[in-house]
Amino acid sequence: MQKTIQGVYVNPQQIAYQLENWFRSKKHYQTQVLGMGASYVVQAKKVGFLRTIFGADRAFTVRLMGGQGFLNVDVGLADWLKAADVTEDVIAALVFTPLAVVEGIEELYDLKLEKDIIKEVENLAYSMSQGSGSPMYQPYSQPNPYQYPQQNQPSQYPQPYPYQAQPPNQPSYQPQQKYCPSCGTPNPGTARYCMSCGTQLF
Repeated sequence: MQKTIQGVYVNPQQIAYQLENWFRSKKHYQTQVLGMGASYVVQAKKVGFLRTIFGADRAFTVRLMGGQGFLNVDVGLADWLKAADVTEDVIAALVFTPLAVVEGIEELYDLKLEKDIIKEVENLAYSMSQGSGSPMYQPYSQPNPYQYPQQNQPSQYPQPYPYQAQPPNQPSYQPQQKYCPSCGTPNPGTARYCMSCGTQLF
């Protein structure tokens, strides 16, 4: 089975290792991830009875080949690869045997797993592609105290009272008033006689 997933920007290596973990969660699989560059292969083979039927060198194989905005996925049976022999050319030249042509495959190797793998790769590709478009983490930067006012912060040193200038044309000293001893009328401090009765002020 072959599938091309469009509109994704992913690292095939990351998807390969995620897919290997998915195989391991199914149990009874021996797995390996091989590849380089934009081409990776995930292989899984059953241990025990199924291994005897298909042969020790046959494995359920998923090939992932990524590009700008797409991911090619091939699923089928292929020879178990040796790490020392793996190159991008070897991965590209892999020959897949469709699962449906193997006699008794429905009972022995669970053909539904092929579709499940394609679905799992699609979920991983779309999830990783969306994550790569998220904004990068921006570290917290402390505000500059000289640029932004600090509110509700008590001053370390006492602040002097602001100087208040006196209004213009206002004398800095005003003498006391003089009260007339005869009639009690208040008079300016500079007056020598009462403005009301004319009594001399002292």
